[in-house]
Amino acid sequence: MKKILSILFLLLSTALIVYTAYTREGESDIQPEPLKGKVISVADGDTFTLLTDNNEQVKIRLYAIDAPERGQDFGTKSREFLNDLCYGKMVTIEKKNTDQYGRILGVAFVNGVNLNEEMVRNGLAWYYSYYANDPKLEAWEQSARRQKLNIWSMKNPVHPHEFRKDKKNKDK
Repeated sequence: MKKILSILFLLLSTALIVYTAYTREGESDIQPEPLKGKVISVADGDTFTLLTDNNEQVKIRLYAIDAPERGQDFGTKSREFLNDLCYGKMVTIEKKNTDQYGRILGVAFVNGVNLNEEMVRNGLAWYYSYYANDPKLEAWEQSARRQKLNIWSMKNPVHPHEFRKDKKNKDK
């Protein structure tokens, strides 16, 4: 009986190892198809609407960054900067996830230029480390801080997350 249980355990262990390896291999090979389209509106420094080839309008939220909100210091400048980078242009989105509002979270590219990085590099968005681990974005933010670019020119810039939270509390 002990021998049968040992053999059964060995078979199940082997099957589990093979299944796990197969599943991981299959998952790593599957990359979501990039989303492509023309930017038809820019809401703020990290959100825009894309018109796909199928005439579908898709809201895009730039992954791993958080730009100043409307009514917040540098909110208008951040929006205008993103608008200049992408409005009316063809954009490719590397999809990462979907947020609670149904927007696609992604990394956006125009002619090979990473828009997420450009916003952080120019001091017009925070690197949102709570949601992502991106050493490149972190380095761009640190560089912008050292140079005191835009939001980093302020003595105590308020993170958009805090701005939204404070606004929500005031609206109650």
